Amino acid sequence: MIKFLFSFPRWLRVLLSLLYLGIVAGLSLMPSDDVPDVQLFAGFDKLVHACMYFGLTILACWTFHAEEKRIKIFYLVLFSVTWGFMMELSQLEMKIGRAFEWTDELSNSIGALLGAVVYAWIALTYKKEGTTGTTGTTGTTEGRMENVKIGKCENVKIG
Repeated sequence: MIKFLFSFPRWLRVLLSLLYLGIVAGLSLMPSDDVPDVQLFAGFDKLVHACMYFGLTILACWTFHAEEKRIKIFYLVLFSVTWGFMMELSQLEMKIGRAFEWTDELSNSIGALLGAVVYAWIALTYKKEGTTGTTGTTGTTEGRMENVKIGKCENVKIG
């Protein structure tokens, strides 16, 4: 399954991530009269926020192969948290019957962090199994060729 997910072309991953980002924005900026009032339990709204930003962060990490460099995960979490903050500010400014809530932003942040942790765990598990994605070859300035797999590099001397 993981190998299948990493086989998606980059343009498709970007498209799916942008569609998801649009859905999050649409749901966040929907007028309060149009939002279904579903309260399965106290705090259900906060769980929905966390799940939306969990998904956003996982998709962003998958799109940009965040497992290649850990700093990418940090920046993608930062992006998700900032996006959530901007959605909350937009709710405040647009006067659509929605309000800025710090607890919503906290839920967004928790979801983004959990998404990053889960993605990193999956990528690490996948890397340990040695069944990483497609193989390609890139040259380096040192006259070596590197056999590159997602999350794994093997140096091969030429000559």
